[in-house]
Amino acid sequence: MATPKNPPLQRSGLSVLALFSASIVTAAVMTVLRLPTVGLPAVFVAFLALALVGFRNVRIATDPAPLRFWEKAVITIAVVLQIVRLVPYALQYLDGTLVAAVNFDDNWHFQEVASLVTSKTFPPMLNFRPDTALHFYYVAWMPAAAFADLFALFGAPLVKLSYALGTLLLGGAAAVVLLLFLRHTLAPHRRGVAFVALFLVGAVPDGAVVIARLLSGTLASAARDPEWWQLGFGVPNQISALSTLVVWVPHHLTSAIALLLAVVITTEPRTLKPRPSFVAFAAAGLLVGVSVYSSAFAVIGGVVALSPLLFRLVASRATVLPATLAAATALLVGLPLAYLYLGSEAAGGFRLFEVFQRWHETFGSVPLALVGHVFAFVFLMAEVGWLAAWALFARDAPRRSVLGQCAVAASLYLLATVVVTFSGANNVSMRGAIVPTIVIAAFWARAVVPDEAGETPWRLPRKALAVLVPAAVLAVVAHVYEIGRHLHESATAIAYSGETDACKDWVMRVNAGLASPTDEARKTCVDDKTVYGIERPFFKDTLARPDRELMGHGP
Repeated sequence: MATPKNPPLQRSGLSVLALFSASIVTAAVMTVLRLPTVGLPAVFVAFLALALVGFRNVRIATDPAPLRFWEKAVITIAVVLQIVRLVPYALQYLDGTLVAAVNFDDNWHFQEVASLVTSKTFPPMLNFRPDTALHFYYVAWMPAAAFADLFALFGAPLVKLSYALGTLLLGGAAAVVLLLFLRHTLAPHRRGVAFVALFLVGAVPDGAVVIARLLSGTLASAARDPEWWQLGFGVPNQISALSTLVVWVPHHLTSAIALLLAVVITTEPRTLKPRPSFVAFAAAGLLVGVSVYSSAFAVIGGVVALSPLLFRLVASRATVLPATLAAATALLVGLPLAYLYLGSEAAGGFRLFEVFQRWHETFGSVPLALVGHVFAFVFLMAEVGWLAAWALFARDAPRRSVLGQCAVAASLYLLATVVVTFSGANNVSMRGAIVPTIVIAAFWARAVVPDEAGETPWRLPRKALAVLVPAAVLAVVAHVYEIGRHLHESATAIAYSGETDACKDWVMRVNAGLASPTDEARKTCVDDKTVYGIERPFFKDTLARPDRELMGHGP
């Protein structure tokens, strides 16, 4: 049977490229021209159409073979996890009863999307403080905002439903680009093995924690998700498992996969040699813009991990001009949005030796405080360091290859997280590690799977299997727990028993324009997060720390 000229996975990749390009260009143009938000859907669709046409011939030179079963499963699971989020949010508008956030962070994401809808013009103002500009890297939410603004034309923005539709697109996009990257960098018999490595990263210790809590009877009553187990040792340095990323942080994942897609369209398969194409490099510049304004942390880790490749793209005589065009394109779309970082009121920042400080405060001893960093290193090795060491020190590891050099850079980034953290949730490790772990997983598959394995998938040396099988059991436990928890949270969001019926009815009336956000009925609310379900501008009485992370002075 003849292989199709442009098979579905490649077509999907070009669609993701168009979607991301439209997101960053729409945000930049709307901001520069201070266009009314009511026009966002039209502007977004116009740039989406232009991107689909303009980038239709961008070459995605990956293996055009039909999807294997496991690849279909990856896409299906990523989409289903987003549908699980979508169901309760859709039900809210079908039966008129307020539902809770499926995931804790969704509360603030509702308000981010609402801000992109309720502001009269761009740049957007913050929905729960309309006198303050929105200062959150919101580009990943542009498709959701386009949905919401479109719904608003017909009466109400349906913010929660729009947000869920946006994450549905992002979840599917993440799965598609991940598969494209594995196909781009690896031979067929190594791709499934690389995904197994990704399946294990960050999940093995989490699975052990789930089992320990289950045996001790504390699983249901634990204050924190198993992912946060390191905090019990004064080490805020966890690496998120793949299912956790898909469920909790599709915007950070978007930032990471935008960089990976840029690699796919600007390099040759397997060798990652630069492929000169002005159109492809211009598209890559847009993808860099998407990455920068979808997650400050994922882009930092991604740029460090891919720095050897970036250097080659700039240093190559064949691609120096296309690379310059890419940089200019990224600056062109990025500068109008720079205020999101420059004018932010977010507290906290990067910290050095935070583990040392925590241990010193606890034990009052410098030697013991230094031991804290030893623990941080050991925990990092348990999460992902073992995979990096195995790959880099394998006998036949092609460390001088481009992918090998990127794996070294990725490992150095991860090693730096032992001493470099970020206040609050340590996104330097949790989100900054996304691209580094994907690069390391791909290189590990190239290093440990022999060339003579031919086209036989999943073939590994017996010694490797002896290590991986028990690790896989723990990882399965972690992923099943995360997915099961996601299903449970979706069901309880529908019930939403933590709020009074009077308060829920009041929020729905506010959203319908039938009540005021300052109405006396607000006093009946008992859950302080219920107000995040308000889809019209209002003034939140008290501000939590996450609230301030969305606030700033505007451009």
